[in-house]
Amino acid sequence: MINETQQLSERERQILYLVASGRSNQQIANELGISINTVKVHLRNVFGKIGAASRTEASMYAVRTGIVTVDRAVAGPSPVGESEVLPLPAAEELVAEPEPETTAPLPDDNGASAPEVGALPQTAETPPPFQDRAEPQPAVVTPAVAPRDTAVNTPRGRRSKAMLALLAICLLVLTLGGAAVAWLVRAGDAGDAQTQEAARFNQARWKELAALPTARAGFALAAVGEQLFVIAGENERGVLNTVERYEPRSGDWQERAQKPTPVTDVRAVTIGQKLYIPGGRRSADPKDIVAAFERYDPRTNRWEKLADLPQPRSGYGLAALEGKLYLFGGWDGTSYRDEVFAYDPSGNAWSELEAMPTARAFADAAVVEGSIFVLGGENKAGPVANNEQYLPAQEDTQPWVNRPPLPRPRSRFSTAVALGNIYVFGGDAAADALQYDARTERWQSFEAPAIIGSQPGATLFDETIMILGGKLGPGAFSTTMYSYQALFRTLLPGS
Repeated sequence: MINETQQLSERERQILYLVASGRSNQQIANELGISINTVKVHLRNVFGKIGAASRTEASMYAVRTGIVTVDRAVAGPSPVGESEVLPLPAAEELVAEPEPETTAPLPDDNGASAPEVGALPQTAETPPPFQDRAEPQPAVVTPAVAPRDTAVNTPRGRRSKAMLALLAICLLVLTLGGAAVAWLVRAGDAGDAQTQEAARFNQARWKELAALPTARAGFALAAVGEQLFVIAGENERGVLNTVERYEPRSGDWQERAQKPTPVTDVRAVTIGQKLYIPGGRRSADPKDIVAAFERYDPRTNRWEKLADLPQPRSGYGLAALEGKLYLFGGWDGTSYRDEVFAYDPSGNAWSELEAMPTARAFADAAVVEGSIFVLGGENKAGPVANNEQYLPAQEDTQPWVNRPPLPRPRSRFSTAVALGNIYVFGGDAAADALQYDARTERWQSFEAPAIIGSQPGATLFDETIMILGGKLGPGAFSTTMYSYQALFRTLLPGS
């Protein structure tokens, strides 16, 4: 059982909060400005104090003790695509605890094993799950034998008796029917009220922030410490190399040093307080794809050229995990690709890994608990709904696992991760947002405040997800920036 008597230091609370928010060790190191080895030391101390054996158990402790809470997205019913889109929970069901990695049930507060989620308590009135239950039988009322009435047994008497019985049945049906209609009306009103309340709650989590100075789509977006960086992309004037920095605390934008190579259809990751942007499309020509690989240092406001990609790429999925960069698929100017490349900053070298099961471009990659999910995208057949999980620890055996696909094919969107949940924003002709729980492997949709468009940027910053830019149509690019409250921090006495 997790020991709650040990006290955590302020730094350990910070680390635990970031772990529960879904950050990897590398992301924690980037945000706190410490080395990844220091993060691991803090984590070892935290795990020891709270008695956790995994990041999932640590996250459960953080949620249970109020260090962090997570509210599910709330929305009304949404269309169901090729896979099930679950209805979102009502407001009173919003706090969700992650499931433990072990298959054994977790002990409750008294030390007894808790029932499985969704299981019914075993009482005299509730039979065990899967036990055959006897259908309730209607009560049989046997009338007392009355003296024989000869008048009733005449033809006229029998007809009168039949008419009275029919009239009684009609009255009973009308009475029950009226009661049923009244109940349905009340239930419908209650359901409408609940849906409206859920919609209001969901909208309250969205906030519009200071607009981008430059409208754009297909850009690279990354967070370093307390700042966001928007790099390159394209708009109605063409492919860009401009870099703009946003300060979420003050709401101010500032222009920074331009990227040496103007590109679009790119993404960025942060490793060791520096931003890495590989490849991209250099002009309006879809064949003009580059292999250039450049790194930006926000502290010095300088760019540096690194070892080129093994092959030119744009429209790839990109992720950073444990100090390495992983690039998935993409477009090489003539075809959709399935190769996976890894980059090690310590040696400034690329290596090729096990290819993706599905060749595609304009997918996105999301890191959850030591693995990478590659979602959606497009290939020669059009947009795809594939959800494929890459496990770096199994690279020598079978690193790829198929997971439940997106509710419908989707491409050119952006993702962010919070507390084991992957959020999907934007995409071609996509008005709704999606949430995927990697633990339960279930999708659900929720309403966005407006159509975000294709190729926006999205990233987690503290408890909120920042969503900005995007292409709204031919020649129409967005400057809008939203924040979505994905997590809620609870301040405890003495913290």
